[in-house]
Amino acid sequence: MSLELPHFPYHRDPQASGSLRRTDDACECCGQSRGVLYDGVVYTRSKVKALCPWCIASGAAADKYIAAFFDADFYDDAGNVVELPEHFYRSVFGCTIGFSTYNPIGWWVHCSEPAEYITRIEPYEMVFQCKKCGARHSIYDPD
Repeated sequence: MSLELPHFPYHRDPQASGSLRRTDDACECCGQSRGVLYDGVVYTRSKVKALCPWCIASGAAADKYIAAFFDADFYDDAGNVVELPEHFYRSVFGCTIGFSTYNPIGWWVHCSEPAEYITRIEPYEMVFQCKKCGARHSIYDPD
């Protein structure tokens, strides 16, 4: 898939992570058919199944459907819950395209901000990288 997607600051490569599917179906949020839709879970009370990456990145899908794309909290190196400024919750959980997990996850925080999801090392390891210092950390996600 060589489509110019919107940038997701907290999810490095939605194509490689399997978060997208090719289709001619239209996005339920914007009504446009761009050839690709999100292929993952949407946490909302609405029955929505077809969202484009552009509506996720802009926050339009989160706003319209009162939705999130992760069942997660922010955690430090030791696995303790971290409270961050509100804009990080929206940026990560409402405007970042989801990726497959077995369980709710602890989104790694380093240098006082959420890290970027890099990849999954099958079967249970999710790799994150600090956006400021470049440190990497793995989160265990057992099924």
